[in-house]
Amino acid sequence: MMKWILGLTFALSFAAVRIACAQAPGVQIESGQPLLKNEPLLEKAKVLREAGKLLTTEQIAGLLKSPQPCAIQLPDCGTKQLKGRDIADRARRGYVRLGWYFLCPKCDHWHLALSGGYAIAKDAVVTCHHCLKLDRDMREGYFIAVDSAGNVLPVTAVLAKSESMDTAILRVEGGEFTPLPLNDNAAPGDTAYCFSDPLDQLGYFSTGIVNRFFRLSGGNGAPGSLEELKSLRLNVSTDWAPGSSGAAVLDECGNVIGHVSMISPLSEGKRPAAVTPAVEAPKDRSRQDRFGGAVLITLHEAIPARSVLALAKSMAETRPAGPPEK
Repeated sequence: MMKWILGLTFALSFAAVRIACAQAPGVQIESGQPLLKNEPLLEKAKVLREAGKLLTTEQIAGLLKSPQPCAIQLPDCGTKQLKGRDIADRARRGYVRLGWYFLCPKCDHWHLALSGGYAIAKDAVVTCHHCLKLDRDMREGYFIAVDSAGNVLPVTAVLAKSESMDTAILRVEGGEFTPLPLNDNAAPGDTAYCFSDPLDQLGYFSTGIVNRFFRLSGGNGAPGSLEELKSLRLNVSTDWAPGSSGAAVLDECGNVIGHVSMISPLSEGKRPAAVTPAVEAPKDRSRQDRFGGAVLITLHEAIPARSVLALAKSMAETRPAGPPEK
């Protein structure tokens, strides 16, 4: 009996140790509270709004029409291969949430609609152009930034933008970000990482590979020009979802090789309401619908770092980051 009790005590103690050591020291445990109604962030945004420090929907629209270019200094690319946990930490520190703080016309409460972004200088952040567009009803709206420490900061200027390249470079007041270098020397087969908030799942870190570089139809222009880069895109197998837009895609040295832009599920024929993969398609079904409209592959589309570098360099005498050594 005594042996049984001692054995049970040891087992329980061992289990407790395993639970206590579930994560390494200093690893952040993500909140389950959705960003839409995050009370601490809403309160901090309210303080800035009442102080008149936030740009309105109308002001953001005006800045998108007339950006205010300014020279920024970009960090040099890293050349040392990092562990996955170090890349995750670097991605988190360089991650900036950007989006709308708005008064809902339906419930009369203030909400947040935030997407991703990443710092390329201490006070300059990149995100998707489409993240600055209004895609919801607002009685009143303001554009904000949230750093990795949970500080809410005002966006003060649009430095550069390209709707075709789905990129905007923003000035953020009070930002003391950890900037991420831009690397335009990626190739298919390279490892690709992403830290983002897909469908409000905070701090999700995923990995995959670079699948391909490709051009959208109708792309033209001189090689390396902004016009030519407007159609350049990158596919990776790294996971993301709505809410991840603007987040950085990083290489194994912690450099940015692109940022999240789109996700495209591909299927043949019309997708039915429900699909059972185990059921074989009828033999007489046409080629265009032989899988019952099921999603066969999902393409994750990113804007390459080369396009962001070109946009940044077009603003002024910006020092570009060199490619990492192989």
